[in-house]
Amino acid sequence: MLITIPAFASLGVAPTRIEINANKLKNNYVTTAIEIKGDNKQLMRFKAYPGFFTINEKGEVVMVDNSNDPHDLSKKIRFVPSEFTIAQGKSQKLRVNISGLNQLPDGENRTMLYIEDVNPKEMTIPTPRAGIGAQLIVKTRVGVPIYVDKGKVTKSADIEYLNIVKGKDGLYTDMKIVSTGNSKVRYTGNVQIMQGKKLIDEYAISGKTVGENNFYIDKQKIKTDNIKESGEYTLRVVISYFDENDKRKNIKKETNLNITNNV
Repeated sequence: MLITIPAFASLGVAPTRIEINANKLKNNYVTTAIEIKGDNKQLMRFKAYPGFFTINEKGEVVMVDNSNDPHDLSKKIRFVPSEFTIAQGKSQKLRVNISGLNQLPDGENRTMLYIEDVNPKEMTIPTPRAGIGAQLIVKTRVGVPIYVDKGKVTKSADIEYLNIVKGKDGLYTDMKIVSTGNSKVRYTGNVQIMQGKKLIDEYAISGKTVGENNFYIDKQKIKTDNIKESGEYTLRVVISYFDENDKRKNIKKETNLNITNNV
């Protein structure tokens, strides 16, 4: 991940997320590292701190303050250094340790580890009125989610419904994907448009992450460029994800697709 703020600084982080299966570890702890690369033109100082989060039905990360959730790793994670300076073009390793894995509850445990620029920058914003300006305080911050699956873990997903709705610029799929396990599901997928048994078109759709015991409402525009004639078609969505045993699971759902000349 590389984040750049125009006229200010860039920050590179790798990996962009950390996923650990504690059931595959022999020790009661795990150690890993995040590499942070600073800006090529200026010295930067950063601080690191954790926070608990959930994933909502829009697939967005929602931070939770003062969490008492037993799956919150924020108070169990240790990292060094917690504050550091990176010279121009250099990088810094942030070493991360999580101990007491046998005390974690079953399912998915998580935290977001933030790396934030200590020194905010000021940006002048022009306004329509002469002689009046505004100052914007800009901070560079990157979050690296850390997941630890432990004990009895289940990753299970299904397509609850698949509809087709009309928007201002064409047709859209309206699909609800539910995650019924105690650990998130990250899916990818594609759409197939059929007429009888003939495949008319096939294309990939954007994948998302669905939080444990949650759902995601997926709306994406239907590509109709390769459909040359009006009529009745079948739209099939196929999504794929990996379960708790790293086995690929495929889920299919179909609905009728009516194409008219005015679409």
